[in-house]
Amino acid sequence: MLHLVTDTTAYLPARFTERWSIHTVPLKVTMGNQAIDEDKVSLQRFYEHLAVVETAPFTSQPAPGEFMQLYEQLTRNGDEVLSIHISSGLSGTARVAQLAAEEIAPDLITVIDSESATCGLALMLSVAVEALEAGQSRAEIADRITKIREIYAGIFLVETLEYLKKGGRINGAAKFLGNVLQLRPLLYMNTGKIEGLTVARTRKRGMQQLLDEVEKRVGSGPLRIAVTHIQCAEDAERLAEQAQARFDCADFFIHETGPVIGSHVGPGFVGLAACPAQL
Repeated sequence: MLHLVTDTTAYLPARFTERWSIHTVPLKVTMGNQAIDEDKVSLQRFYEHLAVVETAPFTSQPAPGEFMQLYEQLTRNGDEVLSIHISSGLSGTARVAQLAAEEIAPDLITVIDSESATCGLALMLSVAVEALEAGQSRAEIADRITKIREIYAGIFLVETLEYLKKGGRINGAAKFLGNVLQLRPLLYMNTGKIEGLTVARTRKRGMQQLLDEVEKRVGSGPLRIAVTHIQCAEDAERLAEQAQARFDCADFFIHETGPVIGSHVGPGFVGLAACPAQL
């Protein structure tokens, strides 16, 4: 039997994890002096806290023991594990998972650095589940995920770079500092890191540019698409409608991004990940 493992930065809705039997290891977020599993934090409380602090809440990867305990449990009877995680450019989670896999059962566990997070990671997991249900092997599924990682598009629109600056994750987006007043930055995932793409004068125009960039990278379809947001469900629905009207969508879902990623991008964040459906 093959088990799928991920971390909470995929932000999969409960109905997905229950249906797909995905095991999820939590990243942590510190509020005050307490480190809390991010999937146990109230989103409303967290974003209210984020708005008033000068520096982003500290976020941290799972402890090695959490992966070791889970891997030992899953491989006890010779079962296999495919473990797909947040980009190593954003977190040390994949490295910790790899070290745990090598300690517990290196021949039975494959760890993949998704070079993504949130909707990109969720998209890869949806493909993995489909492949698992089709009876594909661990090696075959890992190969599919690796191919998607190389060509998927992950484009995001944020209201401000304030939160990226607070969290020290600005990277290539820094070129926008100083000239983003009244402008909405578009960012993208570039080999696992957040980079600046362009700016939009309005949010409406920004969502249009986001779709333009997706089409440049992966074409118009058939596509698998995942849309994500932070406290802007109406905008996410609008973006989803525009995407479905513009692209040939073979698979599609919307979800909400939580505290670990949210601490760096803030409310108003909306994003889309897409890859060719045939992969």
